[in-house]
Amino acid sequence: MASIRNAKNEVVTGRGAELTSLQEQFLQRVREEGIEHQAAIAKELNYTSYYRDKNNYGTAFYLALRNVVNKTEEKVEATKGMNLELLIRIRDEAMANGDVKMAMEAMRMINDMQGYKAPVKVQQTKIDVKATIDLTQPTEDNGGYIDIEFDED
Repeated sequence: MASIRNAKNEVVTGRGAELTSLQEQFLQRVREEGIEHQAAIAKELNYTSYYRDKNNYGTAFYLALRNVVNKTEEKVEATKGMNLELLIRIRDEAMANGDVKMAMEAMRMINDMQGYKAPVKVQQTKIDVKATIDLTQPTEDNGGYIDIEFDED
């Protein structure tokens, strides 16, 4: 049966309009175990068409998987916000207790999380050394030292 798509190019009837039991099982496991385990889950379930299905825009599976991914991203963003609040609290408590080292470390982490990481200054130093050694001249024994003259050209 051919698929019929709406104006948003989403499948409304036919192949891809409904989730299969394998797709439902896959999505449930991804919700429980995390999106980072999707490849292992697909392999365990012998879901051989997973990579094709996940990229088939507009199908019920594509939309459901996008929903799982979006919810995961929302959780990550919420966690980042909670971590940031906790770091601010740690910084404030460290300052109140006079622990400047801990406060500075918390501030560094806060700045890193917000993208305010200062670039490291890199300075290139180049030294050119030119020397001429005249091996035709007799040498004097200076106790193991060689006398080198500096000539600035």
